[in-house]
Amino acid sequence: MGHTFKPLLLASALALVLSGCGDSTSYTAGSDHAVNDSNDDSSTPTTPPTTPTDPNGPEFSEKQLLVSLTDNVFTPTFNEFDSKSDALPSVVKSYCDLEAVFDPSQEDSDALAQLTASKLAAQNAWKETMVSWQHAELMIVGPLLANDKSLRNDIYSWPSVSTCSVDQDVVFFENGNINGNAYDISKRSDKRRGLDALEYLLFNDTLTHSCSSTSAGDVLADWNSRADQARKVSRCQYAVEAAKDLAVSSDSLVAQWSGATGYANVLKSAGEPNNKFNSTKEAINEISDALFYMTEELKDYKLATPLGLFNNACGTSICPESVESRYAKHSIENIHANISAFEQLFNGGGDGNLGFDDFLDNQSATDTKTIMLQGISDSKVASEAITTDLQTALDSNTPAVTTTHAKVKDVTDQLKNDFINKLALELPATSAGDND
Repeated sequence: MGHTFKPLLLASALALVLSGCGDSTSYTAGSDHAVNDSNDDSSTPTTPPTTPTDPNGPEFSEKQLLVSLTDNVFTPTFNEFDSKSDALPSVVKSYCDLEAVFDPSQEDSDALAQLTASKLAAQNAWKETMVSWQHAELMIVGPLLANDKSLRNDIYSWPSVSTCSVDQDVVFFENGNINGNAYDISKRSDKRRGLDALEYLLFNDTLTHSCSSTSAGDVLADWNSRADQARKVSRCQYAVEAAKDLAVSSDSLVAQWSGATGYANVLKSAGEPNNKFNSTKEAINEISDALFYMTEELKDYKLATPLGLFNNACGTSICPESVESRYAKHSIENIHANISAFEQLFNGGGDGNLGFDDFLDNQSATDTKTIMLQGISDSKVASEAITTDLQTALDSNTPAVTTTHAKVKDVTDQLKNDFINKLALELPATSAGDND
């Protein structure tokens, strides 16, 4: 049957209102800040230190924090993803050109070796692109947030995926039309495109379609009776098209991010006249919202769900089928990248750049910074202790996966409480509660 993974949404929205506007760098921090009434004059900010605790660190301001995160974290991440995505179509095409002329009946060992090496190159190129995207997953702001995350979902629609939809579009693309209209992948739903579709096409060795008998439709009526090589070629041809479409999406991201009117400059000029953000704090809050990918998608969907802490494809038991990357078995690498990206945003990318760690110092919350840095380090160590793919670890090394979940939860507990309160930020509505 077609596999559609839609994990249980975990929490109801919490309305949180904050006071303050303009390009201020000092805000009252306190455990009750997030629920203060913005019309309550008693919440007038006091002025904490204006420099980080480290006397050798850079002078802190909210505007400089936005500049640092934009220039040292967001922009390099998006550019790297664009570079990987732009290179992917040619590598996939090289493999698929060989697949198109390969004749399995000839028993040509040299041709088979060349085909195998080319397919491996395409798979590795996908993995590199996926790692770069998993960094960007912690940076869903601006263009990736707009229109209900439509660009983000075109790039990667997980956890809402449908391999049946991909199977159908393999044949629609092969036919060149859908109900008499010329096929155009850019007009297709996000479940038929992006990195998740490419994973299925490049790594799935089962050639029968994944649709149920009632959902397959006429387009797949004769698919399962086709010769194996013909099905491989059809899937490969669509993989090339999907890779090209991914490159278009990544180019669109960079185009919307860059230049004088790009979103990078919107963030860096927050609080200035005619900017969408009335204050630097509003822009910082959009970035802090992105950090909460660590809470729902990473902690809950990628770890708690396959561990059986929430409903999954197996009910409420350990379920390797419910991991993020079923076909490429790339789940643990994705988790590593997510944690690394969270760390980069937290410390500004390192090298002394301004990050949220400096913001916490500035708000006399060095204790929270220290706890979170230790939590990030512990999460990295725990995830790196999983030396197999996540599916295997769930069955053979469950304690390691459980420990990784627990260490990530330590970080997200701080994120939702002390981090938000001490920086006087608002919680995203989807992370207002926690059921695990």
